[in-house]
Amino acid sequence: MNEESLVEDLSFRVHHTMLPVADLDRSVDFYTRLLGMKVRDRHASEARKVELGLVGYGEKASEPFLELIRDISDNAPDHVTPANIHVGIDTSDLRKLCAILEKEGVTFIRPLKQRSDGMGLSAWIRDPDGHELELAERHPRT
Repeated sequence: MNEESLVEDLSFRVHHTMLPVADLDRSVDFYTRLLGMKVRDRHASEARKVELGLVGYGEKASEPFLELIRDISDNAPDHVTPANIHVGIDTSDLRKLCAILEKEGVTFIRPLKQRSDGMGLSAWIRDPDGHELELAERHPRT
């Protein structure tokens, strides 16, 4: 395998991750009310037959965000099948966040526990459409 980068003179950043959703209002509420994201934009595209909600942390266009997308065509599904992926979200106080999520009835895949690297805490949840979210509180090595 050749390990030489063919693009080392280019710069890159993650722009967004798209997640299909069945109910955009429900998903926007979940990500904003329970995970503290802000709505950056929300609009429909009749040409594409989709409704979009862009949510994320921070205000700058250069910061990554989630693109929540709902099919609004005549044969739109009632639910979506989540892909075999996950989105990682860091927080400053995972114990507090998990207590809030539990109270709100959020489905935990893996409960709050020490991270395997010993550098903080982690928990895994599902969003309303079943997408997996890895929640973490990271502590630097001392």
